[in-house]
Amino acid sequence: MSSFKRKSKMGPVALAALVSLGLGLSACQVRPLYSTAPTASGQSLSADLSSIQIMSANSRVEQEIRNHLLFAFNGGGNPGSPLYQLEMLSKDKASDLDIESGTGLAKTTRVALNVTYKLTRISDRRIITTGSSFFTASYAKSEQRFANDRAQRDAENRAAQQVANDIHLRLSAFFAAGT
Repeated sequence: MSSFKRKSKMGPVALAALVSLGLGLSACQVRPLYSTAPTASGQSLSADLSSIQIMSANSRVEQEIRNHLLFAFNGGGNPGSPLYQLEMLSKDKASDLDIESGTGLAKTTRVALNVTYKLTRISDRRIITTGSSFFTASYAKSEQRFANDRAQRDAENRAAQQVANDIHLRLSAFFAAGT
């Protein structure tokens, strides 16, 4: 039988690196995004989000996004004393994905929604953060015109809800991080 005897020789530099890594990681903290701990502004996250005034929509899809955000920020009402203003600009486009052979009609259509947003502090009109969100939803076409119109509207609504969820999450992370 043979046995291996290993000698572990850790140099002072490696030991110092290991200790500094341990101390550095001990300063990190993980906490829930929607906790009751105060954000960088000193308020709770829900108070920060409920102080956002969402500007009027320019299209039906923007209104869907606005409605979802109003409900997410403060249960559907307008903020009492807004500190921030959220402006959005949306672009949506429908494109055919699958063309039926013989008739040349589309069988599947995709709705692409791209929204850019800007959060401004009302007191000094300073832009706090900007961003964009993108989502696509598809639907199958039929021979009935009303069914196609309704399917397109449903796809736009699904895309609007996902974009609103993304913007809500991004703004929540922004306020929680304080950057």
